[in-house]
Amino acid sequence: MSLRERALVWFGVLGAPSAWAVQHLTGYALSEAGCQRDLHVDPWTIAVTAIAAAIAVLATAASVIVWRATRDAGDAPPAGRVHFMAVIGMTVAPLFLALVLMSGIGAVVLEGCVQS
Repeated sequence: MSLRERALVWFGVLGAPSAWAVQHLTGYALSEAGCQRDLHVDPWTIAVTAIAAAIAVLATAASVIVWRATRDAGDAPPAGRVHFMAVIGMTVAPLFLALVLMSGIGAVVLEGCVQS
């Protein structure tokens, strides 16, 4: 198993969740700044969402690349384990891509700074 495939599989598994976490924290900070200082933060929110979505798409592609490279590996470690992790990445990354898009679109479309 090459170092490239190992790096790709870890990026495939952890890239999209990490991108969502950074987007979530950045979005929270932007919304707080926008409400407290009456700033228009939609362009920043769109930029952060686009970057996080791109990372999630790249993570999906990385998982597919490793999955295709190891599909004949069988169950024996380490290649079998890497193949399994690629399947996990192909499952997780699209889900986090949906989370990134839903939270980014929601933050732009829905009205912010509403007191309850």
